Amino acid sequence: MSDLGPAVGSAPAVAPASLGRLSALLDEYGLISMVVIAFLSHAINIFNYPLYLGDEGIYLEQAWAVIHLGQLAPYTYFYDHAPAGWLLIALWEFLLPGHFHAFGMAINSARALMALLDVGSTALLYRIARHMTGSHFAAIAASIVFSLSPLDIYYQRMVLLDNIMVFIVLLALDLLLHNTRRIVPILASGLCFGFATLTKENALFFAPAFAYLLYHQVRNTYRERFSLVGWSVSAAMIISLYPLYALLKGEFFPAGETIIGNGSPGAHVSLISTVLWQISRHGGSILNPDSQFWQYFWGKWWNKDPLIIVAGAMATVLNVYVGFSDRERYRNTLIAGLLSLAFTIYLIRGSVMIDFYVVPVLPFFALNVGIFLHHLTQIRLQVGGAAVATVILMALTIGFLAQSHDEYFVNQTMLQQEQLAFIRQNVPSNANMLIDDDLWVDLHDPWGNVPTYPLANSHWKIAGDPAIYDKVLHDNWQSLDYLVMSNQLREIFGENGEQLAITAYNHSRVLARFQEGDVELEVRQVIKPGASD
Repeated sequence: MSDLGPAVGSAPAVAPASLGRLSALLDEYGLISMVVIAFLSHAINIFNYPLYLGDEGIYLEQAWAVIHLGQLAPYTYFYDHAPAGWLLIALWEFLLPGHFHAFGMAINSARALMALLDVGSTALLYRIARHMTGSHFAAIAASIVFSLSPLDIYYQRMVLLDNIMVFIVLLALDLLLHNTRRIVPILASGLCFGFATLTKENALFFAPAFAYLLYHQVRNTYRERFSLVGWSVSAAMIISLYPLYALLKGEFFPAGETIIGNGSPGAHVSLISTVLWQISRHGGSILNPDSQFWQYFWGKWWNKDPLIIVAGAMATVLNVYVGFSDRERYRNTLIAGLLSLAFTIYLIRGSVMIDFYVVPVLPFFALNVGIFLHHLTQIRLQVGGAAVATVILMALTIGFLAQSHDEYFVNQTMLQQEQLAFIRQNVPSNANMLIDDDLWVDLHDPWGNVPTYPLANSHWKIAGDPAIYDKVLHDNWQSLDYLVMSNQLREIFGENGEQLAITAYNHSRVLARFQEGDVELEVRQVIKPGASD
């Protein structure tokens, strides 16, 4: 099923033999070329840029806990995310020679996995665009936009559940587009969609577009009913493992009068209470110019890459319009637009927002650009639709490369390497430390002759986990000895009301500062009453 509309007007005929040779060449080298471009664009400088993010450290420490502790997190696991993503990271780390330290800093080992997943996502995107249009041009255009966008490179390098989810969603979509009468690819697609949801729950926003595609793939066929039920059951079977796990642990329902289960007397964590808490978080309406969506839109996404935002949004709108105008002829065009639209709705829904939430919409923006340019090639105007589409693709490519500087030339993680080296040389291993999660595994994982710091705890857990702030620190800032400050961590203390951390910070002095541009890291020593400076 592909959107191959007839050409408008007339043009000189091209020799069938020449077209056959070109198609064979693209069949052989098109995908390989795009994979090489994707690998180079994401792998060059990947261990140096961007700065290690606290969330990267969180997923890595949870993978570390799976391997070393046999549990889903080193602290109390409160069902903030389903665990499939960091279970995959744990498997990768277990199999990797050198494990967490195969590439130096611990996060680098998982960033290597992200690079491979991004290459895989590019290959799948190429195949999807090719399935949907029958066009090598559409496949190449989508792959180039996805691989060279600075916004995509910035986030796809990070160790994020969103990146893992994107790969699995694309795999599920590719399987669903298989032009075969066999039921196995459809069942496999459902299983993949279930795993994608257990990696990052917002994959569910793609479900309506998947359901629409599946229905039109199998309607009026002998396998219609079995395919619809089989896909749904396959996905639901995998997703059900998550509530089943909580139920078996006695952590499905809230405890007592506490809804959130946040450490109040008699409370325990629960899946339902966490879901209710997640739903209750708000980031401001899209109609509010000060909402989190607009803060990240103008402060992060637009600054990094306005091209993919404009091109992706315009292509999505046009594809949805074209698709609705003739749903039979342009079914795949409509589906591509709906996939982008579905996750855009997620982004503007008004709930809490984090800047990397934009990740899952980027491949579908790229897909829509590729499909839209393909349609241009089918319009034979006086200038030539193919020529116009080629010029637009070249302009986008040049624009992406012109925006890309930091991605390939800036070394930000060097500061974190220096910060870690300072800690190992100057801080005793029995010190109680407040840290961000970016260095957690480096400070806890034993390897070589470097010291480990079993009392280095995440600031999030010091603020919200009674097993840490009550039993370890006794809710007393004087129990802390050192603060390891990541970039802008002081502001995070204030935004989240982390009073113990704020008090300790106000009673601390700088031991070392590492600064480059707008990035500033510190190691601070807590000064306690009666102690001398």
